Amino acid sequence: MKQFSHQSDIFELSKNRRRVVLSLILLLFLMLFSRALYLQQIKKDFLQNKGDGFIVKNEVLQSYRGKIYDRNNNLLAVSSPTFDIGLSISHKLPKKHNDQIADNLTKENINEISKILKTDEKILLNKIKNKKKGYIYIQKRSSPETAKKLTAMRIPVLNFEKKYTRYYPNREASAHVVGKTDLNGIEGTEGLERQWDSILKGEKGHKKVVVDGVKRVIDDLNDFKLPKNGSDILTTIDNRLQHIAYEALKKYIGRYEANSGSAILIDAKNGDILVMTNFPSYNPNGVVKSYDSMRNRAITDVFEPGSTLKPISVAYAMEKKKIKHNEIIDTRDGFIRVGGRVIKDDHPQDQMSVKEIIQKSSNVGATKIGQRLESKDLWGLYNKLGFGAKINVGMPGESNGRLSEYSNWKEIDHATLTYGYGVNMNLLQLVKAYTVFANDGLMIKPKLYKNDNFVETERVLSSSTSKIMKDFMKSVVEEEEGTGTKARIPGYTVAGKTGTARKYHNGEYSKDYFASFIGMSPSSDPKFIAAVIVDTSTKKSFYGGAVAGPIFKDVMKNALKLYDVPYDKELNENLMNKMVKPQTGDAKL
Repeated sequence: MKQFSHQSDIFELSKNRRRVVLSLILLLFLMLFSRALYLQQIKKDFLQNKGDGFIVKNEVLQSYRGKIYDRNNNLLAVSSPTFDIGLSISHKLPKKHNDQIADNLTKENINEISKILKTDEKILLNKIKNKKKGYIYIQKRSSPETAKKLTAMRIPVLNFEKKYTRYYPNREASAHVVGKTDLNGIEGTEGLERQWDSILKGEKGHKKVVVDGVKRVIDDLNDFKLPKNGSDILTTIDNRLQHIAYEALKKYIGRYEANSGSAILIDAKNGDILVMTNFPSYNPNGVVKSYDSMRNRAITDVFEPGSTLKPISVAYAMEKKKIKHNEIIDTRDGFIRVGGRVIKDDHPQDQMSVKEIIQKSSNVGATKIGQRLESKDLWGLYNKLGFGAKINVGMPGESNGRLSEYSNWKEIDHATLTYGYGVNMNLLQLVKAYTVFANDGLMIKPKLYKNDNFVETERVLSSSTSKIMKDFMKSVVEEEEGTGTKARIPGYTVAGKTGTARKYHNGEYSKDYFASFIGMSPSSDPKFIAAVIVDTSTKKSFYGGAVAGPIFKDVMKNALKLYDVPYDKELNENLMNKMVKPQTGDAKL
């Protein structure tokens, strides 16, 4: 057996073997160096382009935007999934490939895609041929059904980006309340969509992916955060009545060739807003052409209420015992001079009862009664009713209105304030004031959200004074001498007041008018309060009773019917026969 004199002798190679190993190592380094030189110099541009085509992208995962409901859980706003469909084109094939358009697309593919998308095949083909490289959208906001059909074709270069499109089933009728989102359906820009945007939109998620230069996902890096869906909003709106009110406004504004109009209806007992609508309006599902039509006039626009304020000032004079409810007032043949200004009545009389002053809407009578009140007391009443201050109902754009300090009033200001000039408000503020007459002297704050069960009340008048004035307002509609007979509803008594007020513009009163009507029904125990205002009627009439009264009637009668409110007066026999008489002829059962 061979003996080794030292341990290193075991691993020692012969001289030839060492040369072979060294040569192999040098050869290996030479190959690596050559490869590096090749990649860095010869293939430099190719590799850079290849590297630039792959990026790590933080892909946003959109949250599902919360729904908006009416009081009966009918949808007013909902997000529907849609897909933006695109093509990733990484190269253009030579012209000799007549059967193939680009990458994995063939003429047959293009034909089938155009049929599914219901688009022109030539337009789609030209769009693809003119794109040498990159990403092109071929259709945005496609339905899930369309995306499913295209997915089944298994074309690798087809991409689908899932998004959500906001849809509004009640369209123009509820547009001013619900509002709208931006084109992507992500950010609320108007109405409740804007007011509660942070609650509705929830929280976005994300995931990291590797994509190539034409947006194709190459790899999922498994780094993600799931989105948190938005919360729902439940309103007090009744979309059935909302639609009816909108159509009534549209009909009569067209008939009287007016500029615009608004309508509000609330539950008289708890303040729930069932209707808040305006005309003109806009379709939130489409592109808005006129920003003026987006204004929620019922709460943004202010007006001088005119004669609709007379029941409030006269009732307060009775409350303060400045006048008796059965007193006869000297109306001086419908003419009175105050502070150098003349106040006149349209239907002059020498004297009137307090009831007739309300029934026939006498400016002179209201002035004579108002002169018995102190300015401080009258201002205190209007301030308590909330004139000049927001209700804060939870909608963007709500106006304050204006009520000047009584210390600044002149004699003529005090006089005109008793019949609705010199103070301005929005329509909802006027409705709030009239809750006093529907609830035996208690004022109720209107509310817009169904989960708000708290009814905020405040005593303004005594029960007896409120009931007397309600009876006076009943005569406005139910008696022939009244100015509001066009607001009568078969089977129900109505207590209300007409208003016809000149428009104040650029520091002076114009020849245009606001026509208004506000009332409650059944007057024996009011279930609803409704108010209507029409801006500048130019045809047939401009009076509140003639123009706004019929709109009130259409809205109120449908509300009473839908909510099965019992009749409180006998129906006319002839009308009854019309209602129950079976249809004949071609009518279908």
